[in-house]
Amino acid sequence: MKIKKYFYSLVLSLITLTFFGQSLPANRYHVPYLLDQVSVSPSFAYSLRKLSRGYTGFAVKIRRSTDNAEANVSFNNNDIVANDSQVVITSQGSSSLTVGQKITYSAFVGASNVFVTTWYDQGANAYNAIQTINANQPRLVLNSAGSSNTLPSILYNGAVEPDCLVVNQPIQNLINSGINGSFMLLCKPTQNTDQHSFGMRSASNWRWSIHINWSDEYCYFDASEECCATNRRFYNSSSLNIYKQYSFVRGTAYKTIRLNNVVTTLNNASATSYSQTGGAFYLGSWGATNAKGFYGNAPEAILFPTDLATSELDIIERNQMNFWL
Repeated sequence: MKIKKYFYSLVLSLITLTFFGQSLPANRYHVPYLLDQVSVSPSFAYSLRKLSRGYTGFAVKIRRSTDNAEANVSFNNNDIVANDSQVVITSQGSSSLTVGQKITYSAFVGASNVFVTTWYDQGANAYNAIQTINANQPRLVLNSAGSSNTLPSILYNGAVEPDCLVVNQPIQNLINSGINGSFMLLCKPTQNTDQHSFGMRSASNWRWSIHINWSDEYCYFDASEECCATNRRFYNSSSLNIYKQYSFVRGTAYKTIRLNNVVTTLNNASATSYSQTGGAFYLGSWGATNAKGFYGNAPEAILFPTDLATSELDIIERNQMNFWL
């Protein structure tokens, strides 16, 4: 009897230590679905993980370099793009594959490089980000994001003409009155150079755009204004070659940048706004020709059509950081 009591006591102690003493490693795939945690619907939501329990579509469409075959990529059982993701052939190119054929991601890719032709919007608007020019398509790479180095990302080469994906919607469809918005981003800049990383620029030099990082090692945020206003940057040299979470928030009369859930020097900074219509929003560029784009990796980008409250920013930031960092 004493032996049985000792055995039961030992088992109970091990269970307690395991679940309450945190002796088991955290599983990033158990992070709650991000879009299910907030009350505001996004203008667009792109990610290489599943963002909503109810989303049933694909993550991306990719093209392989060897024969230009194309395929839609599903999330795997961990709700992430990985080698065991199922892909569905959409274009055979010069390959022997057939349209509609289903194989694994690893079987499709083989020794090829693969490039993103479409990043599917997981929000309600279906504002997919697309690149039809092969030379300007960014690469999809695995084992490139996250502390465990097993997560995927989209790799941008910012050389003229830069890799980029285009959200072909006028700015007034994406941010409130062409002004208010919150751009939530996971990325790793790999160069400090005069690069135009994300957003939109009009012919009159009005912008809702971001530079990560400029050659002076600052991160710039020009939003709903013509360049170049005051209160537009913070020093970001320590972020080179490191994945971090960025929040770019534009209110009617202020701007904020938060980095890894911490406010920067550009926090609630006074900023006069000017409305704008037209254009398109770019991931990896800002739409201008003969200009450098973003150099680096980005696995997730979400735009909300309002300046989110701090409470909701905090939820999104912590969710993105818990999964990707």
